[in-house]
Amino acid sequence: MSSPIIIFGSARSGTSLLSRIVGSHPNIGVPFESHLYNRFYPWLKYYGDLEKEKNRNRLIQDLLDTDVMALWDIKPDFDDIVSKLKENTFHGVVDALMNAWLEKCDKKRWGEKTPWHMFFWREIMEGFPDAKFIFIVRDGRDASMSWLKARFGPKHIYPAAQRWKAFHDEYERFKQAVNPDDLYELKYEDLLDRPEEIAREICDFVGEEYSDEMLAFHKSTISYKTDKGNDKNLTKPLMKSNKEKWKQALSEDEKRIFEAVASEELERYGYQRVVEGASMSATEKLYISKFLHPMRRMVSMAKNFQGHRDGLVQLYIYLRLRVFSLLNN
Repeated sequence: MSSPIIIFGSARSGTSLLSRIVGSHPNIGVPFESHLYNRFYPWLKYYGDLEKEKNRNRLIQDLLDTDVMALWDIKPDFDDIVSKLKENTFHGVVDALMNAWLEKCDKKRWGEKTPWHMFFWREIMEGFPDAKFIFIVRDGRDASMSWLKARFGPKHIYPAAQRWKAFHDEYERFKQAVNPDDLYELKYEDLLDRPEEIAREICDFVGEEYSDEMLAFHKSTISYKTDKGNDKNLTKPLMKSNKEKWKQALSEDEKRIFEAVASEELERYGYQRVVEGASMSATEKLYISKFLHPMRRMVSMAKNFQGHRDGLVQLYIYLRLRVFSLLNN
């Protein structure tokens, strides 16, 4: 069995685009993000010993019941997952789920893309020591600007910059731990400028033959339900001009705030700073964190009906899981 391909990167950094390109290879399948590790790994203690069939089956059913799994165009079946279990661990369940999905897609090798899995790299490396990792980085000012427009995520440049910084600081910790031969790093901007060259390098890295189908990703009939804007963009060829929009779109204040938070990370990946000595006062940070951003989030969440549904589904699964755990202990 070929090693899995794990795509890492911060939110709105081109992970969806990259996963569509990689997943359009004839041998590789990359489904919509799964959130398996960030949602369920912290809950493992409530399932008990996964060597016990009832505990394992409960985990599998809960994975299938998530709001995210409902967005997969092709959904694996419970029985198919059980039939593909090779080890009775969380990682074994993840592998079985992905392989059950692969079979329905008529693909041979699975990949996975969930931005928040960046913070679970230790667990993923432990479960899949032969995995190949691809990390994509995008200018944080463009990534944050895109994130602010999404139905989810931060609604002010200050927390957006903090989160972008957190992703890349965590990546640097991962980078110190992973075998360099198992990691391929690319820039979103390079992917736009040199798509075929980058796609060929990725194929060499994962040990697959290059296919022109990778750059025809936009012709796929499978939707990718991130949000309307992102989903629409994924139905178009690569947009080479989709970079450095922050230069016109961000205010001078927003540029200053971003660089005050993440100038070191920008420079680390070769992005130019434009604000000399960017800084923020303690009062400004407090005002944004405790008043301005929470108010904007409240307004945004009031309109985010999918977010309400997602939260209720997660709460239902969690409460059901706690009752299950209490009754079996």
